[in-house]
Amino acid sequence: MKGSEEMEDPRITRLEQEVAALRQRVAALEGQHTSPVAPEPSEPEVSTVARPAPRPAYTKRKPVVPPPTFKEKRSREEWEQVIATVWLPRIGAIFAALGALFLFSYASVAGLISPPVRIGSGVLIGLLVIALGEYQYEKKRRELGVGLVATGTIVALAALFAGMALYQFYPPSLAFLLELVVVFIAYGLMLWMRSQALLVLVSITGFLLPYLQLSDEPNLPLFLLYEVVLFAAIFFAVDRLKAKKAFVFAWMILTIALAFGLLSLTLSWYDYDNDARRLDEWSVLLAALFGYGATSFVGRRIQFQQNVPSWLAGGVVLLTLLILDWSFGVLAAILFAGIAYVLADRLKDPAQNGVGHVALLVAVLLIPADALSWTYQLRYFLIAGLIAAFWFVPRARMPHQRLFNVGLYVVFIFSAVIDYESYQNIGLSYALTVLAMVVASTAFVLLLVQTHRDPLWKGSWQLVLVLAAIGVFTTYTLIIMELPFYRGLEETARSTTLSAAYIVLALVLVAIGRMRTSSTWRLSGLLLLTISAVKLLLFDLSFLSLFQKAFVFIGFGIVTFIISRTYFKKRKEQA
Repeated sequence: MKGSEEMEDPRITRLEQEVAALRQRVAALEGQHTSPVAPEPSEPEVSTVARPAPRPAYTKRKPVVPPPTFKEKRSREEWEQVIATVWLPRIGAIFAALGALFLFSYASVAGLISPPVRIGSGVLIGLLVIALGEYQYEKKRRELGVGLVATGTIVALAALFAGMALYQFYPPSLAFLLELVVVFIAYGLMLWMRSQALLVLVSITGFLLPYLQLSDEPNLPLFLLYEVVLFAAIFFAVDRLKAKKAFVFAWMILTIALAFGLLSLTLSWYDYDNDARRLDEWSVLLAALFGYGATSFVGRRIQFQQNVPSWLAGGVVLLTLLILDWSFGVLAAILFAGIAYVLADRLKDPAQNGVGHVALLVAVLLIPADALSWTYQLRYFLIAGLIAAFWFVPRARMPHQRLFNVGLYVVFIFSAVIDYESYQNIGLSYALTVLAMVVASTAFVLLLVQTHRDPLWKGSWQLVLVLAAIGVFTTYTLIIMELPFYRGLEETARSTTLSAAYIVLALVLVAIGRMRTSSTWRLSGLLLLTISAVKLLLFDLSFLSLFQKAFVFIGFGIVTFIISRTYFKKRKEQA
């Protein structure tokens, strides 16, 4: 036993030494990492009960507002690059085309080449320059390629026109077809190169081609058919290229074509028979409808924010209906209003509702009516109904609907006052128009009562109140003047009657303001009372008899005492 213990002692000693060495190493490692280590948390007990999944809380999605973009100023090197790669090719294209024309002119004057060679070489050189432009575009020289295509197009068209106009090598119809081939080539390259500059060039040249054929007998339906087909292709290209600037330019060119058609109808009223004229009229109207529909759809597809061209195109349609003055023009205007409302709903463009509103107004104006007649006054009544409908019918709203209607109301009142004098001179009743003014003014007042706290009136409330007060005052005056006994009175008695009527109206306005606790009504009444006092003192006083002065002035004093009494009573109630 003793021997075995002696054998185990060295072994135990060695193990103790190794343990001590390990402790030293551990202590050294702990000295290098002084950051304390958090103790690991004890694991919670795992529950065996299935917990339901939490429902996501409803959060209202906020509209994504794109960050504002700031266009950085170009450096001198960038401006140099733009001038050299963008503007120089364009300027060079113009000067090269002019140089080619001058060269052909010199060759013609000097007799260096014969006329057929001049025309053929001009067309050939133009086509070669177009091909060179296409080659440069393939070589990634975009602006240079576009400039060369534009130059070649101008040279080829000029040569073809010279062959027809100067040398009569071929008739205008053949020249027109050959020029269309060149324009078609430029159109295809424009779509391939996606160039707005070429699109503008195609618009201009395509529009001018019919004018260059020197035709003595213009065919308006054929001309408008050509323009419609041409600009259908151009609007298709605008949609493909999303070319907003070219869209506006193309619409302007089409509008000029429509203006030419309307001018032709106006200047040639008695030049040809009714059947041919009716065909021309339908051609202009259908072309104008095409312009309105095309600008509406294309402007929506290219996301034109304020599609002003489509609104103006709708105005061209309405102007066409007014110029044509058809017996069924009222029905045509109503149908066009329906088209505008449908487009507004389909395209989600509420501004087109404004075109529909104006079309309904034009439909009323197109009602056949003799001046100073009951039918003429019926127009006023229908317009008053439209004013009320535009205010209170929620369907077919347009941007700035209320302000548009306020402006329409002001024009309506002003026009009715101007026509009243003409009816008075010939002794005709103005009752129907006065009733229309009552309808429009009542609708205006009801709208202001219902929406006086609406933020949409912010910034224009005071002006709108003034306009409403003027309209109501004018309407009330015409009501008094249309009473049966008023016409039999003398001039002095009429003035007195109006003064008394204004005093009564002032009392009514203050009473309404007291009942509705509205300072606007009360102030309006006090203002009208002040105007009545000024009128009595400065105008009526010198024309009234003693009895009339006593009657009017005592009545005025009684009304002022009544109004003052209501204010004293109000002050006591508040105390």
